Parts: sequence; structure tokens; C-alpha cells
Amino acid sequence: MVDKNFQSKTGESFSAENLAVVFKKGQLVLDFRKTAPRLDNISGDKKQTVVSEHQPIVLNPKRAKAVKNALEKNIERYEEKYGEIEYNPSQSDSAEEGESKQSDPDSQDYIA
Repeated sequence: MVDKNFQSKTGESFSAENLAVVFKKGQLVLDFRKTAPRLDNISGDKKQTVVSEHQPIVLNPKRAKAVKNALEKNIERYEEKYGEIEYNPSQSDSAEEGESKQSDPDSQDYIA
């Protein structure tokens, strides 16, 4: 029997080059970002613009901890199969440096 009230939507794949983590009481937001230059030709004038895409994921603290545990287990399995992941925080972007910010607890929910 098919449940007609259930819908599943799969979005396009998103390759993030940066990650910001913000939080307030009761919520953590993982904001995956990618930025790319674009060259627009407007009336014969070429103008470079920067396009930024965001894919924020809002989690409650328990779900965030479950994601952390799943990542740790799967990174361990990955390294067992393919070797240790080389990681040097001084040569990394802010996503790998663990950039995080605490938002004002009384502020509006984070929206990218």
C-alpha cells in the first residue's frame, strides 16, 4: 500500500567548499557554502560577479550529536579502508578550521 501523504524530494547534489556553524540554545545550523565567480555579458559590457550558494541544515542538539557520532564512525571506517586523511588546520579553509559562531539567543532564527 502506498501512503499518498508521504512525499520524498531529492535535491541537486551540492559540493560545498566552506562550512560555517552557528548556534543558539536548542539549535545548531550547519551552513554549507560554495562561492564561484561568474562573468556576465550585459549589453556588450563584461562584468564579473560572485555567486554564493548556501545549503543550511538546522538541527536540534541531540540530532547534531548523532550527526557528529555518525561522521566520526564513518571517517574511521574510511581511513581504515583508504588510509589516514591528511589534515593540517593551518592550511585549511574556515570550514575545516571549525569556524563557529554563537548567535544571540534572543535573535531570529539563522537564515542563509
